[in-house]
Amino acid sequence: MRCLVIGATGYIGSLLVPRLLAAGHDVRCLVRDPPKLARREWAGRVEAVPGDVADPDAVARACRGAEAAFYLVHSMDGPGYAARDRHAAAVVAAAARAAGLRRIAYLGGLQPESGRVSPHLASRKEVGDLLLASGVPTAVLQAGIVVGAGSASFEMIRHLAVAGPVLPLPDRAWNAVQPIAVDDVLHHLVACLDLPPEVSGTFDIGGPDVLTYVGLVHSYAAAAGLPRPLTVPVPGAAPRLTARAVAALAPVDRHLVGPLFESMAHDLVCLAGPPTGPPPGGPTPYAEAVRRAVADERATPVPGDLVSEHVEHVAAPPDAVWDVVSGLGGATGWYTVPGVWELRGVIDRLLGGVGARRGRPRRLVPGVALDWWRVEDVEPGQALLLRAEMRLPGTARLELRVEPDGEGTRYRQRVTFRPHGPLGTAYWYGQLPAHRFVFAVTARTIAGVAARNYWVTPAGARS
Repeated sequence: MRCLVIGATGYIGSLLVPRLLAAGHDVRCLVRDPPKLARREWAGRVEAVPGDVADPDAVARACRGAEAAFYLVHSMDGPGYAARDRHAAAVVAAAARAAGLRRIAYLGGLQPESGRVSPHLASRKEVGDLLLASGVPTAVLQAGIVVGAGSASFEMIRHLAVAGPVLPLPDRAWNAVQPIAVDDVLHHLVACLDLPPEVSGTFDIGGPDVLTYVGLVHSYAAAAGLPRPLTVPVPGAAPRLTARAVAALAPVDRHLVGPLFESMAHDLVCLAGPPTGPPPGGPTPYAEAVRRAVADERATPVPGDLVSEHVEHVAAPPDAVWDVVSGLGGATGWYTVPGVWELRGVIDRLLGGVGARRGRPRRLVPGVALDWWRVEDVEPGQALLLRAEMRLPGTARLELRVEPDGEGTRYRQRVTFRPHGPLGTAYWYGQLPAHRFVFAVTARTIAGVAARNYWVTPAGARS
């Protein structure tokens, strides 16, 4: 089926597109920022239509020739987001009707059973109603918190879980919510393509567990192997004030945190089932969804990660650079300022950590220790991903990547730090000048050693 994805560079859209391609569908993406789409590994397999969802001409071009559309756009980037979403939904509804689309699928938010809803949830419902009124068979899927690495609401839960030993939360955090694993969301979206034309309406999708928001935080901590924070209710907390406080703890935009906190005033649970039934094997339990998300976070930067990167061009082929990268650690060392890691290791030992020297394994495979690092992933000849095991107020990872670059090599060295609360953020910025210097020396020396080793090797031996 020829599918149009509106919102392909967003969290859900960027995961949905490869699912559609794997299922054999042709995919077209309406995209406001083509270079952002071009960075996706699947970009060469889709048709990109430049344009904004609020532009009737661009949306009409994108809908022309398509059979189904996935609408995955939510503004929530500042005041007036409801009006922007209302206009965009009306534009898409009109274009879909004019183009004769056979199906629209929209991912909205769970609605409370009764009572006054938050502006955020009201806007989600309004968008769904506008698409349903288009005359095109429409499936409005309403979900609560989506559990996956990179989901804004889930990242807020994650940051709260690591914010500190005592966590004040508004009393509304003890309301009920029914989270859903991102894999289940993707299943339900793709399944919409198989719905018969007469099926058009609103459907709730969720996981098997109904928890409080506090329960989400505690369960995340348990699944991630973290201490469970002591949550303290704050009666009558103002959502906007609380949102600012949470935005300070969790690096999530306050314009996004605010609407999410307003929605916590309601019990958000499924009142009806999905249109195509549960996923194969049943809906994913919250604890399992968290375990998957934590595993995915290892190699996938998420909102709030702090990143430092060094890139060097090396006048040597990739295999020569990989020889140096794969030989780091142990007696070879890390090609940086003499004594710096030894000193850091002494401090770590005093703090009860592993120190700086544990030696090299015989083979670099996931799970082995490499000095003060733990190998998380290896792509032989291409990349090495390490996680620091020193005592830190956060999780640090080092990625060393070797990429062909013309007749030479691009050596890319990236440090990613996931802070555990304000102390972790303060630690990162406090040591950043020294960090940049130390890792810059490492990157430049690795590049220099690789080039020297290559060019001093006799040409006959190299061939």
